[in-house]
Amino acid sequence: MKILVQTWKNNQILRTVSEEITTNEIRKYSKIWEEMVKFIKDSNNWWVWLAAPQVWISKRLICVSLLRSYDDESFKTIFMINPRILEHSTTTDFDKEWCLSVPKEFWEVERFTELKLSYLDSKWKENILFLKWIAARIVQHEVDHLDWILFTDKVVTRDNKDDEHVF
Repeated sequence: MKILVQTWKNNQILRTVSEEITTNEIRKYSKIWEEMVKFIKDSNNWWVWLAAPQVWISKRLICVSLLRSYDDESFKTIFMINPRILEHSTTTDFDKEWCLSVPKEFWEVERFTELKLSYLDSKWKENILFLKWIAARIVQHEVDHLDWILFTDKVVTRDNKDDEHVF
């Protein structure tokens, strides 16, 4: 299977809430998460993230690279089934984001700096992760895809950055 990412203008699934994957569907989606990991690990694809809705699958499945910094070359890439953000910090920061589904756009987005996340792995085992900074940002971006939110929905423009946030 070849991964083909569609832009938001051509992919209505990006604007629907994704359904959870059930235990009966594990085998059905195992090939796609393997392909998503390969896609992310290919440096030509920018290495960092992909959600199933970006490839026309309305299921709660993401693949992320858990970077510690922007120049981290020893990051781990994993897939997460039915990821859920359990807790997050009260602190936030702003950083530029981009998205394969919104090509050539880079915008400042406010995100929580830390989060606690649960997800299932291929053996249907629940995992808990505590993530900080860029890894937390990446996961929040991808979980947003599962909830029909694009990063452009959370853009903070320079004119209102100090006053209010546009979401």
